[in-house]
Parts: sequence; structure tokens; C-alpha cells
Amino acid sequence: MASLCGLFCLLTGTAVALEQYTAHGGPVKHLTLSPDGSLMVSSSFDYSAVVWSVPELADEATLIGHDAAVNVAQFTPDGDWLVTGGDDNQILLWSVADILSLGDETTPFVLRGHYGKIVDFAFSADGRYLVSASWDGIVGLWDMALARNRLEQIPISFRGHDGPVNDVQFSADGKHLFSAGNDGHIRYWRVADGEYLRSIVRNGWGVNVMLVDEERNILAYGSTDGAMVLAELNTGAEYLRMGEDRVPVLSVGLNSTANQIAFGNAKGQLKIIDLNTTTLLRDFRAANGPIWSVMFMPNNGDMMIASLDDFITKWQIHDFPPEILDTPGPTRRFKLTSEISNGERQFARKCSVCHTLVEDGAKRAGPTLYNIFGREAGTLPGYKYSKALLDSNIIWGEETIHRLFTDGPDVVTPGTKMPIQRMKNEADRQDLIAFLKQATTSLN
Repeated sequence: MASLCGLFCLLTGTAVALEQYTAHGGPVKHLTLSPDGSLMVSSSFDYSAVVWSVPELADEATLIGHDAAVNVAQFTPDGDWLVTGGDDNQILLWSVADILSLGDETTPFVLRGHYGKIVDFAFSADGRYLVSASWDGIVGLWDMALARNRLEQIPISFRGHDGPVNDVQFSADGKHLFSAGNDGHIRYWRVADGEYLRSIVRNGWGVNVMLVDEERNILAYGSTDGAMVLAELNTGAEYLRMGEDRVPVLSVGLNSTANQIAFGNAKGQLKIIDLNTTTLLRDFRAANGPIWSVMFMPNNGDMMIASLDDFITKWQIHDFPPEILDTPGPTRRFKLTSEISNGERQFARKCSVCHTLVEDGAKRAGPTLYNIFGREAGTLPGYKYSKALLDSNIIWGEETIHRLFTDGPDVVTPGTKMPIQRMKNEADRQDLIAFLKQATTSLN
């Protein structure tokens, strides 16, 4: 879709663009660039990954294959392949040549071996190996020669973290791995035999994100307690610690050209640090909610942000002072500010991320609820249902929707993509159903 552009006018009278790019129907979780900078991929809660052309930032293809939210994507060093990882515990391998020729019809190869969501990837510099970080507590090492030939494999498992692994990175020579986990450790491994060598960081709180730059001797990481830390890689000695107390840090990005690093947190705050002087260049609210990914575009001052919004935001961060950045955009649809009925509030909290109420339906993880009452499950034209719903004989109505939120999708619609959630409060369930009945039938 074409970008939406809001203009902020400076005191000098110069107009600066804040651009928003929309192709998703749910929060955007991650951003990545191809090695040559010609493609960008965004991963989303709506179960899709979107491929964008650069610098136009036009959406070229929507990749559908995951059965849950897509958390991360990464190109191989040669740019020929793309991997995506999701809440469905799967890694999908996509041919970039197929994406450019077939677009939305591209079919991926599935790599299976994890038992928890996939949250990060890294490739060795020579492209021989892929490593995956998973909430099953394992770092998986995959042979890309087998993957490219669509051959199944069992990954080599690096075990040692006590809990989810959140981030992973190869050393520059490909002989070692760094991994960050909820146990507060950043661990250092030898690839050849999977040997755990030592913990470079033993943080009291979980480490959500990590960035290693051996050339600059930098280890940067963000933790669940809000700490944004810069340390010397070779010694582990900290030389900068900042952040908001108890506000988790969710993203980190490096501008290697300008020698800057940025951290984003769960409240939408973004801090940009000059690595030459270790000074804070920018500290502003860039989103109305968590910033899950921050990425500097090469050779210019643009920064791309993925957050709770359905869109990707581009900031031209060096063209205006931070004092004009107090209002980054419209309030997210499930972050409510006005007085509404309890039924509408429950819809906003429980349903609006995945569903709309209008006939068009937009691009969401789930089908539109327009005319839901009396509809047979798995029959909305144009929506790609799971086999479980296609084979279901459920007719959606007050009783079946009530059961869905009482017993949960795992019981009522086992094997489907629906996220598991229940509503314990009877009044909330009744209010939600009453709202849905009014909101979806009044449009007829």
C-alpha cells in the first residue's frame, strides 16, 4: 500500500516527514534488510511476512505459511534465501528468486526441530550455518546446504540456558556463538563441538536483546528490568548503563556508518547514543507501545521502527529536535482512551488484534467478524483457513462463541491457528457476545 505521511513543521518553517507504511493487519514484530539493501522484510503478529522494495518501500509480496505470529526474518549473506520464524515453533525457508517471480504464491520449505517459539536468527558469514534462538531454551544450529536442497535435518542443540533464549549471534569468524537468555546470561559457545565456554554477562535480570560488534569491541544489551548497557566485549566491563526502571528493553540497532546505537523499550521510548563520545543524542517517544524492532537505513539518517502499530514508521531522526516528538501517532485500537461499553472494551482487548468488524476485513491474522452469526466455520471467501477449521462443522452463534471463550480455542477448535485465551468472567463473555451481535449485524 502507499505510505501514509504526516508532516511536522519546525519552528524554522521546514517540513519534515514522518512516514508510515501499511501492509499488515497486526503489530509488526521485526524488520530486516537484504545484504544489498534492495529489500526489506517485516514480520507481524498477523501470521505474515511482507517483502518491501527499497528505497521505494512498496510492498512486493506477502508471505503466508506460518500458523501463528511471525517474530523474526533474516536473509542469508548472499541474499538468495530468507528464513522466517514464528510462534508456531517453525522455521520457514523461502527462495528470494521465487518471491520476486511468484510473489504471494511462493511456497516455503519447513525446518522443524524446536518445541518453543522462534525469536531470533543469525547466519555465519560464509552462509554455511544458521542458528536459531527459541523459547524452548535451545540454540539450534542448522546446515544450510541441507536446507537449500529441501532435505530434513535435526539441528545440533546448544543447551545451557535456564529458560527461553532471546537472541543469538555468530562471531565474525563463525567459530563461536553468543546467546542471550531469560536467565540473565549472555553465553559464549564454540561451534565446532557445541561446548559452552563461559558467560560474558551474568545479569540479575533476563536479557531480551543483544548486539555484538567485535570490530568496535562492543557488547550492547537490553534487559527485562529496563537496563540499556554498553560493555567492552573482551572484558565484559560496563561503561554505560541507562534506561527506565522496570520498563523492559525490547530492541537494539546499530548505525555503523554514523557510529550510533539505538535502544527501544516497552513504553515506546527510543534512545540513540553516539558511540564516539558515549553521549545521548536522542531520547524520545517514538511509538504508542512496545518498540520490538529498530533499524537504521544505510547511508542516510532514516530509522525504521516496528511496534504495536499495524504500520512501519520511518523517522528522519536528524532533521528535527526531539521536543516535537511527544505525540508519535494515533492511539492503538486496543489501547482505549474514551468511555465505551464493556462489550466493546472486551472486543478491543481480546479480539481486535486479529479481527475486524467490517466487510473488507483488512489484513489481520483472523477473518473479519462481519456477519459472523450464522456463518459456518472455515467458509469466508478469500481467507486461508487451517485444515482444522476447513473440516469443522461449527456454526458460529451465541452458544459456540460463548464456548470458545469459556473452554478455549484449544478445546472448541483444536488444531487451529487461534491463540489460546479464555474469559473467566461470565459478565464479560455475555457483554462481548452482545456487542458482537449488535456490531456485526447492524452493518447489514
